[in-house]
Amino acid sequence: MRLTVVVLAVFLAGLCPLRVFSAEKPPEVLDSVRKALEFFRKNASSVSSNESGLVVYTCISAGMSPDDPYVTELINKILLKFKPDEYKPEFHHDYEAAVDVMALVAADKQKYRDKIQIVANHLLKNQRPNGSWDYPGQNNGGDTSITQYGMLGLWAASRAGVEIPVKALDLAAAWHLQTQQRNGSFSYHPLGTDNAIKHSMTVAGVGSMGIARLLMSRSPQELQSLADEAEAKTKKNDKAFGVLERVTVTETPDQPAATAAAVAPADANYKPQVSPRELEAKMKLGLGWLATNYTVDKNATGWHLYYLYGLERAASLANVEKIGGHDWYTEGYRIILKLQDADGGWVDIGGQVAATSFAVLFLVRATEKLVPNASPPKAAKAATFGGGLLAGGRGLPTDLANVQTKDGSITAKKMDTPLDKLLAELENPKSQKVESAQAALVEAVQIGQREQLIGQKDLLLKLTKDPRVEVRRTAFWALARCNDLRVAPVLIQGLMDADFDAAVEARNALCVLSRRPRGFGLPDDLIAKLPENASQAEKDSAFEKWRDADIRRWREWYQSVRPYSERDKLPD
Repeated sequence: MRLTVVVLAVFLAGLCPLRVFSAEKPPEVLDSVRKALEFFRKNASSVSSNESGLVVYTCISAGMSPDDPYVTELINKILLKFKPDEYKPEFHHDYEAAVDVMALVAADKQKYRDKIQIVANHLLKNQRPNGSWDYPGQNNGGDTSITQYGMLGLWAASRAGVEIPVKALDLAAAWHLQTQQRNGSFSYHPLGTDNAIKHSMTVAGVGSMGIARLLMSRSPQELQSLADEAEAKTKKNDKAFGVLERVTVTETPDQPAATAAAVAPADANYKPQVSPRELEAKMKLGLGWLATNYTVDKNATGWHLYYLYGLERAASLANVEKIGGHDWYTEGYRIILKLQDADGGWVDIGGQVAATSFAVLFLVRATEKLVPNASPPKAAKAATFGGGLLAGGRGLPTDLANVQTKDGSITAKKMDTPLDKLLAELENPKSQKVESAQAALVEAVQIGQREQLIGQKDLLLKLTKDPRVEVRRTAFWALARCNDLRVAPVLIQGLMDADFDAAVEARNALCVLSRRPRGFGLPDDLIAKLPENASQAEKDSAFEKWRDADIRRWREWYQSVRPYSERDKLPD
């Protein structure tokens, strides 16, 4: 019997569902992350062996290549902890084991498969009979903080195909149900003396229950009713404006679309005592406490950045974008950016290396990209107003030769190709890999290859006139990342594109280029006020009114900022 890993799709009163696709990070966040990565490079000698796994996982999550010399040097430190069939952490015990296995899975889960198994065995061996983890030689009845890392380590190992005994997951789930306070919160040593309620422990508990629920869900159908509820309640709030980063069919190197966590043979007949639905209910309770006691600007006992990374995990695993009406990510990253030092790092309890890692993992939303798709695939829908492959409205990709189907989920085969060759693939009128190249190009730019776009500007300008809609959309998106105001007239011209999706992408590109995320106040959802049964003619009319107003405002903006030599290049 195998347990299929599927994502939970929780919908709570007062908790808004997470957007299905990840929007591009704000420029100030990307700048902050780049500074942090530079901090790591400049302070390589300050990273201890027991911190190596955390830094490797952080750097790869932030887009650094596993083959980067800085990363490989740290990976080598991790590998020194292994003997043929044994793993010995140096200091932080199960904390260290968990981040080491997370790092190895992120770096190359096939290359390090044997070592990943060894660390998983180490974590399973250290699990207490009651399902928790704790410090060696101590008997606190379980440590919520260490237990969250035990669960993170097992989850990482499962993504590499390691079989996780269902008994281990069930015992961990039962321990959390036993130790959760009636109001939904958690404490550090709930069965010991340090049982005061803490924000950091509550997000740890919710996140661990989320991992258990994810790994113990046997089929997507178990979550279908919940997913349908969330879809029904959010249908009216779906935004018409998509961005290219909202790719429905992506797979990151550390994100198998359907990874199985198998029941070990000796555990084949074990019957779990805790159900995914029980975990769902307890997660709701924990998130309710976090909503009532919401904060991102402090953690009562210190460890502020550790808490925020825990919040990112809990919210991502619970699939919520708002907690108690608060946009936790936006509010959180603004606090984090204010705390960043001039050298690119952060300071908090636990040291600068750990603090910087936790900050970056929050900023890049490291957990979000690991959570596979919640709902089983439904029949492809007809094109919708404001849809598009990468805006989530057209169902299956057109290049079906370049997709994979795993456990009912459709995923793109990621193209591992240099940026210039990706653009050449888009330029090729006979290409059958447009969607794959498009997704790979977006990811390449987001993780640090933006500078390479500048040398490809002429080709991008040419691609804005390509007869294929998805190629034009990609060209508009990429031109905005060239940081050259002289491309604005082309993007304004793009607002006149006959295809709605292309026009929307041109508008989004202007928002990026101008550093005006909301544009000029026009609604993101231009048909939100139309009745649900509005005709296509009514939708088209709404779009034309929006387009006319948007063109006028962007023309006025460009008139005020354009270089003198470009003053006559606005479209009529």
